[in-house]
Amino acid sequence: MRHFISRFLRHEDGSISVEAMLVLPMLMWAYLGTFVFFDAYRSQSINIKAAYTLGDTISRETNYITPAYMDSLYELQQFLVSTDQDVRLRVTIYRYQEGDDTYRVRWSQSRGMASLPMTDAGLAAVRPALPVMPDGEVAILVQTWVGYHPRYSVGLNDFVFEDLVVTRPRFTGQVCWNSVNNGDETTATC
Repeated sequence: MRHFISRFLRHEDGSISVEAMLVLPMLMWAYLGTFVFFDAYRSQSINIKAAYTLGDTISRETNYITPAYMDSLYELQQFLVSTDQDVRLRVTIYRYQEGDDTYRVRWSQSRGMASLPMTDAGLAAVRPALPVMPDGEVAILVQTWVGYHPRYSVGLNDFVFEDLVVTRPRFTGQVCWNSVNNGDETTATC
């Protein structure tokens, strides 16, 4: 019996199969985890690129920003991020006032699920992310949100990517909102 046990312990046939069965679940988890984390970074990258695209589009605008224009920006964002998750957009035009060292909202519009326009208090909350500006300078703040749901359960929960992009208007010192699609300066907020 002792001889049989020692021979059994020295015998190595089938050890690769046993080791593979022990290691295979960890390898599969690592492979799926790599895929999920890469997909999450890809989603965030696409979301921030969409925010830059929208900010650049608004910065080139010389006409009024209207509700129809905002709707088309929101549709463009949905097209660019190409996801079935929740997508939100907020565009804020703000100005820096050196006298009281504050950023003031000129106008703000949002689209998407439960999005609210930016307020002066909300602008103060994101102040660390805003650039230093000279007195009276106007800037465009584009905030985008996109939900992310991992395709596989590897320890990463659902969450929302939020990106914030500040762009300076290119052609005019201000970008005006007009709540009437075919309005004029009497209905505009600049």
